[in-house]
Amino acid sequence: MAVHVPLSVEAIMEAKLLMMATHNIFSPSSGKPILTPSQDIVLGSYFLTMEPKSGAP
Repeated sequence: MAVHVPLSVEAIMEAKLLMMATHNIFSPSSGKPILTPSQDIVLGSYFLTMEPKSGAP
């Protein structure tokens, strides 16, 4: 198995940019999402955006 090691500064920056998780949400071949929200992500998003009840500490 071959391993690619970027040597120049430009190659390192390009590799970091292309390999970031934010750029790997959709499949390049089909355009379909690779990641789908699981129950944990949905529940966490709900709790993060929930308005606090009045009188809560």
